[in-house]
Amino acid sequence: MQTIWIEEERLSRILDRNESFWKGELEEGPITWVTAPGPEPPTPLPEPAREESMWTDPEYVVASVERGLAATHYAGDALPVFNPWLGPDQFAGWLGGELTLLPKEFTSWTKPFVENWDDYPELTIDPQNRWWKVYLETLAASAEAGKGKWVTGYPDLHTGIDAISAIRGPERLAMDLVERPETILRAMRQLTGLWKHVVDTVSDIILPAGQGASNWTMGWSEKRFLCIGQNDFSCMISPEMFDSFCLEDTTKCCNHVDYSLYHLDGPGAVRHVPRLLEIESLTAVQWIQGAGNPPPSAWLDLLKRIQGAGKLVQVYYGKGHGGDADLHYELETLCRVLDPDRLFFWAAVDSSEEADSLVAHARKLAGGHS
Repeated sequence: MQTIWIEEERLSRILDRNESFWKGELEEGPITWVTAPGPEPPTPLPEPAREESMWTDPEYVVASVERGLAATHYAGDALPVFNPWLGPDQFAGWLGGELTLLPKEFTSWTKPFVENWDDYPELTIDPQNRWWKVYLETLAASAEAGKGKWVTGYPDLHTGIDAISAIRGPERLAMDLVERPETILRAMRQLTGLWKHVVDTVSDIILPAGQGASNWTMGWSEKRFLCIGQNDFSCMISPEMFDSFCLEDTTKCCNHVDYSLYHLDGPGAVRHVPRLLEIESLTAVQWIQGAGNPPPSAWLDLLKRIQGAGKLVQVYYGKGHGGDADLHYELETLCRVLDPDRLFFWAAVDSSEEADSLVAHARKLAGGHS
């Protein structure tokens, strides 16, 4: 991986540290992935006539991304990463849903379209699907333009049970789990295959660019490194239902990549931790406590439990997710209680001075050698 925005010797160290982390071989941890606005704000592009073009016009997307990444301060172990996407419901769009895109609000949605499961014996991604073609065109444009500059990451994949919830509707899916379990199990098996298809297709586009791999959770590796299991719907079901409908999909997805990270989203998802930690091929767990909940330092027992099962831990601090906490205190508390060599501390802060101060604090905690 190369980038014009980080000096070569420092970049080499960053890459080595990131790769060592996912291998479980990091020394002088934690990983501190901290970004902030640079000294000069990005020069804005004229907005396209239609808002959705901010995500669907590859030329506009790449130009906008390059300006933003060039104007970012990368502290500690952070690298420039871009994850092309069409919002959280993009996978449902690839399955045939009509997406409504709101790039300015950084979201999308699709109206549930599976009224009768008998009309959908097979869930597929049509190669001519508009949203799939737009995504792949943008991905390829980013991979080409990003050579020597940024990493083009794997997509944010709300697949599995979340994709079914999007195309069926959460209320009807909840009834289906009880009334038509075999139908949902069949759909889940199909979605596992489609997840693998997407990952393989994306790999064939981004890996030959020579920039390595990342995803929306940040981090970097030369190998296939993905966030597994958004599974937000899992907060609505019991551990028994999770075992029945989600565990096999999650396990097979972990088995399909080199390094896997599970997005554990909020207190409602904690009930599924025991089963997740039994997945041998799961590399790491990202803990997101959710808006309005205390920051990661208040969840030390949970994080210790995850590390105690041999998994790496990632925590995040940003707007709406603990970004207003005392990050020096957070860093020090986490490093004192957890194994810092198996901790990924990700933060988006307001200034380069704060970013550099956090990294310096991490180095001091590591003994001054990081």
